[in-house]
Amino acid sequence: MNLILFEEEEFNTDLLFNDPRAVHIRDILHLKEGDDFAAGIIGGLRGRAKLIFRGSSGWKVAFTALEESPPLLPLTLILGCPRPPVAKRILKDMSTMGLREIRVCSTDLNEKSYLGSKLWREGLWREALIDGAVQGGSTLIPTVHTGSSLEHVLENLPPGAGKIAFDNDEEIRSYSRWSSSADYSSAVLAIGPERGWSHRERDILDSREFFRLHLGKRILRTETACSAGAALLLESLGFF
Repeated sequence: MNLILFEEEEFNTDLLFNDPRAVHIRDILHLKEGDDFAAGIIGGLRGRAKLIFRGSSGWKVAFTALEESPPLLPLTLILGCPRPPVAKRILKDMSTMGLREIRVCSTDLNEKSYLGSKLWREGLWREALIDGAVQGGSTLIPTVHTGSSLEHVLENLPPGAGKIAFDNDEEIRSYSRWSSSADYSSAVLAIGPERGWSHRERDILDSREFFRLHLGKRILRTETACSAGAALLLESLGFF
């Protein structure tokens, strides 16, 4: 844990000894009463938290706010919903990288039950985002929206954003051979499931003026394509 995160109201109660954060404080950081550590409030400020009292079941923790986290980066990910374990890893990684928004949808070629899984139904997706923010040392997490179709999540995209859709269609251009003369300040990246986009969805992306590109002749895991694609676009926007 590079930054231990709390909900603001948690400072009104004890941090229980069996909480994973308390276990990390004890077993990894080896802290004791009076010591402090890097902490933050989810969606709020970063600072230092201090172990001020060891009770019978947990720590009383006091927090001092010091600074804002760097802002989230102007990249929106459109994601054809993968299997829940894969989706969880992607959410964590994209949160670590600092994406501003993630929109997840069912597609023509994926399993429709994925969006009805426990990950989405019970809000476990937010835990993955928080884990990613902890890794990235930030208090900020992406906003997440879900939709029943690609058309749904393509509504109200950031105006003026550069739009890229990665595809495994060998007839389209490689990202390495593509360059845009436009000076974009934000971007939208669309990545389908490992089976790719359907012909119907490709037509939709074309009609919305997405550049459809590929990352080579190999079929990548969805999480690999997300990390590689996000890094490439953030570099092109001048953030890396």
